[in-house]
Amino acid sequence: KQRRVRRLTPHSMYAFLEGLVESTGPDSVVLNVGGVGWQLRVSARTATQMLEGQKMRLLTHLSVSETNLVLFGFAEEAERALFRRLLRVNGVGPSCALALLSSLAPGDLARAILDENHKELCAIKGIGRKTADRLIIELRDHLSELASMPAAQASGTELIHVLGELGFSPADARRAAQTATETAGSSADFQTLL
Repeated sequence: KQRRVRRLTPHSMYAFLEGLVESTGPDSVVLNVGGVGWQLRVSARTATQMLEGQKMRLLTHLSVSETNLVLFGFAEEAERALFRRLLRVNGVGPSCALALLSSLAPGDLARAILDENHKELCAIKGIGRKTADRLIIELRDHLSELASMPAAQASGTELIHVLGELGFSPADARRAAQTATETAGSSADFQTLL
């Protein structure tokens, strides 16, 4: 009997990088991991969460082309998962996917696609009518779970992860996130919950 070997794709080479934030820009961050500076392309949303001099963890995706290797970083799994799903759309490359995620939060982008909101999609730099049509046609059946996730649930999941990084046990992190959500309200963002 032959053993089946799972083939790794390039983006699965690195799951995450954790280190000190050396510098940030509107669409990039340099993370010092063990004395090596890793430059990662990030969405505007992720960039605003990066604090220079602080230890941060970024989920990663490695984009490989004939002429380039680019490492992308994401503050949360929902953003990385949507980025990877966007790359499967005909005509959407990494820069276009990042522009989409810089303009709209993952849940808002999913809702715009599900609602077939051409106006909102075409307002994003680099997205024309044809690309908006492709996004809607190719993704509308795959994004309902993300669009229906309340902002507080997504922020609460993020909070549990961060509390774990700060040394909370998984059970204590879940309890603290639940208490924070109950106290701050269902529409609270991540910073408020933290």
